[in-house]
Amino acid sequence: MYEPKAASDSPEWVLQLIHGSLQYSEAALRLYGHPHLLKFAEAVNGPDFTPFNEAIWVKQPRLGGSVAWHQDGWTHWQSPDLDAHTHGFNMMIQLYGCDATNGLWVVPGSHQGPRKDIKAMVAAAGSDRLPEAVPLIGGPGDVAITSRQAIHGSFANTSPNVRVTFNMGFHR
Repeated sequence: MYEPKAASDSPEWVLQLIHGSLQYSEAALRLYGHPHLLKFAEAVNGPDFTPFNEAIWVKQPRLGGSVAWHQDGWTHWQSPDLDAHTHGFNMMIQLYGCDATNGLWVVPGSHQGPRKDIKAMVAAAGSDRLPEAVPLIGGPGDVAITSRQAIHGSFANTSPNVRVTFNMGFHR
């Protein structure tokens, strides 16, 4: 993914990803355990599901780095039982909202079938802009949901807007 050069007066490091927030933040724990969000997870996965992988993504204005196109999940891509939900899904709650310049992009339908050849897709596109990708756009408090198997990534935040996303994963 393209990384623009930061301004000369930019800090050397910026916070972008926080893992393990549930052990330090009662607010994050309460959000992850919100009954309405858990009811949705149950509706998708059935009553026997597993929450996992909480993270907080912070994309600083004009400083938030990119995250290369990828598909989550490591263990079951070769399984004969692979289906569109094998690796679970993520709920992404937007603290400030997100738009096409600071948010996550997803390739619709890419969660189905085997793992995709992302390098070949980028080569065919001739840039890091996959033509099939669409931005997840939302306001403060909105929840976006996507399969962890979908191709997704985010470009460097070149906008003046911060994005903070509480990411929560769920497995069957």
